[in-house]
Amino acid sequence: MRGFAYPIWQIVLITVACSIIIFGTIIGNILVCIAVSIVKKLRTPSNLLIVSLAVSDLLVALLVMPFAVSQEVMGRWVLGKTFCDAWTSLDVLLCTASILNLCMISVDRYFVITRPFQYAMKRTPSRMALMIVAVWLGSALISIPPLLGWKTDSSSGYCSVSQDMGYQFYATIGAFYFPLTVMIVIYYRIYMVSSRIAQAEAKSKPAGDCSGGVYTSGGSTPMRKDSHVSSFDHRVDEENHNFPNGAIRKQRDDSTQSMIPKKEHKYFAAFHKKSRLNRISSSKERKATKTLGVIMGAFTACWLPFFILAVIKPVCYHVPDWLSSLFLWLGYANSFLNPIIYARFNRDFRTPFKEILLCRCLGINRRLRSESYAEQYGVGTAGTLRDCIRPPVDTVVRYHSQGQTIVKLGNGETPTNDGTATGNLPPAKL
Repeated sequence: MRGFAYPIWQIVLITVACSIIIFGTIIGNILVCIAVSIVKKLRTPSNLLIVSLAVSDLLVALLVMPFAVSQEVMGRWVLGKTFCDAWTSLDVLLCTASILNLCMISVDRYFVITRPFQYAMKRTPSRMALMIVAVWLGSALISIPPLLGWKTDSSSGYCSVSQDMGYQFYATIGAFYFPLTVMIVIYYRIYMVSSRIAQAEAKSKPAGDCSGGVYTSGGSTPMRKDSHVSSFDHRVDEENHNFPNGAIRKQRDDSTQSMIPKKEHKYFAAFHKKSRLNRISSSKERKATKTLGVIMGAFTACWLPFFILAVIKPVCYHVPDWLSSLFLWLGYANSFLNPIIYARFNRDFRTPFKEILLCRCLGINRRLRSESYAEQYGVGTAGTLRDCIRPPVDTVVRYHSQGQTIVKLGNGETPTNDGTATGNLPPAKL
């Protein structure tokens, strides 16, 4: 029987370290659940999987870790055989659910990246609920067999998961090695797809780029203050807003109205806004993929040592107790790290976490909308926003009226000697 092998200072150190993990896990995962429940922008079908992950991690901290600390400090299990069986099964259930939730999140992210349009129609709350049910059902299938007799009885006085070789093979494959393989393959494919998208974006600048006083339409030919365009077609194709060859559609017209309709300015503003929102959406997807990669890295680093040891222990009986405990708590620490990773790498969670911790839940959605608005346009004031939505574009408009070329913009007309003129298009009204 294992006795009190630790001196008092080590017991204090172990208790403090484990308590930090327990309370940190509880607080972090409660924050995730509260944030999703009160922040409207977080109430998405995909975040149901994150809530399921947070619930499993929270239950690990509430129902599993405290008894593990007790056994670690006391050096033996003092709560009886029946409770030991229930506790170990609960341990396997919740830890496996945490791992399978991570796996399911990676599957969801894969379809979002590779099949955005098809998957968007299928990404409903009911489908997410089915995925969550599959996670918990799979976890139950791995945790229940020892309760039905698939186990080896231990007389050491120490409560641990069944060391039956067949069960260990079944449990480690189902709870770790298979999900890990799926996540590695999926994340590799996500990385390859994201790389191709990034390369494609680098080769062609997005439409309506607002930077450095240059406005590009369609992602190619920029128009600067000194640019001269032979003619300007003020009739925007309402069926296709993508202008060919990166330039505005051109047309000569001997009898054209001298005033450029305001309708075109609205098209410019809407076109630029749409392209900017598309870039922001793409950026958010890449950030979400990066967050998933960090979570996967933390998951592998935390659980791989434990599951390697789980395969070794049934055939090697001389594994030190301290090593088993260290690797077990390293795995538990993954439940502590998940909320921290979301807070560090995902702004959608980081800001609500801060607001909740500061007890500023009232009006949180309004503040988040303001921040999101400023983030979308990269500005903090309406004046700067107006300039970015419709950058001042110097263009040349050629009209033929009684043998003289006249440029007429919203602020007047400017006849020229060479048949051309330059002027600024007025900013679009917001």
